[in-house]
Amino acid sequence: MKHGFNKMTFVYANPRMLVSLKCFSSENLDDKYTDTEKQKILEVINSNNNDILLRYDISKARLKKFNQWKASNGEIKSISDIEYVEGFSEKSAKKLFNSILSGPSSNSQTASKIKGNILYPSLSESVVKDAKTTLSVYITVNSVCWSLIEKNSYEVVEWMYHTIEYPKGKKMQISDMLDISWSITEQLPTADIYVMKAEPTTLRAGGNDPNNPKVIAVNLQKAQMIAMIVALINAREFDGDDNSEESQDRLKHKVYFLRPTLPFRLYGTLVGNERVSTEQTVDMLLKTLTTKSNNHSHAYINERLQNMFRSQKDLQKDMLGQCLLLSLTFMDLCVYRNQERINALMKRRE
Repeated sequence: MKHGFNKMTFVYANPRMLVSLKCFSSENLDDKYTDTEKQKILEVINSNNNDILLRYDISKARLKKFNQWKASNGEIKSISDIEYVEGFSEKSAKKLFNSILSGPSSNSQTASKIKGNILYPSLSESVVKDAKTTLSVYITVNSVCWSLIEKNSYEVVEWMYHTIEYPKGKKMQISDMLDISWSITEQLPTADIYVMKAEPTTLRAGGNDPNNPKVIAVNLQKAQMIAMIVALINAREFDGDDNSEESQDRLKHKVYFLRPTLPFRLYGTLVGNERVSTEQTVDMLLKTLTTKSNNHSHAYINERLQNMFRSQKDLQKDMLGQCLLLSLTFMDLCVYRNQERINALMKRRE
């Protein structure tokens, strides 16, 4: 125990001398990258612009510690020096370095063309690269819809509408909401990336009566359900066997939130500030999605799913349509970065 204490004291007193105390079983980070790659990594991590660094796989807490270390010790001279910074393990350093080499988060490049943030939290290039499936989830007070897409083929393989059943004649409690949220989450297929539309941060109603208590109560119920479903999705995707420092540093988000007006603007279902039904728009769109694309220029939806949509009632069609447009917008803008779609949004002056 005494030796361990002396080692820790030495680390804080002289961090650049830590090399003599490194675990011999850990391969030197410098040996894992080429000279060109190391130069690119050093240029990025020595940047004084936090916005640039946050485009990559680094948390705000780690970035703060990193900046404090650089203020005391100067720029990083070798990429292996980053392990001297409190909070950085070899695993977290490699994750940051690999994200730098892969390029900044996919939505940051798109957001530079489309004014404002389009997705949060930030979606890194490495997550997009590793993902095989994405699931878009569209939630209202009375229903939930989802669409599952295979990334490599850009094919919609599942598209569902589910009615939310509430206990009759009973005042809803938090535990009831949790039971309902759990039931919904259990029906959702697993995916590598989950997408929802970003919800308002206020419970107040729109229009001339913003403090309408009935509307506020409905908005509160919806907000509670969405929060629970998001938490349950992240919880079921958590690897309980991963006790690494990286896993404990921050929540690994699986759910991303897309700016809600983007699908409406892109597909013309927003007139002024009013949203119109998607039924006609989606029905026409489906006619163009009957063949697979080799360059991800458009999605593919098989005949069975198209017939399912057309057999629904108007309300169900609208909800399914909202979900599909959310899904396609996310794929086009954040995954494939379809230039034609991006230009379409710019022309509409989103």
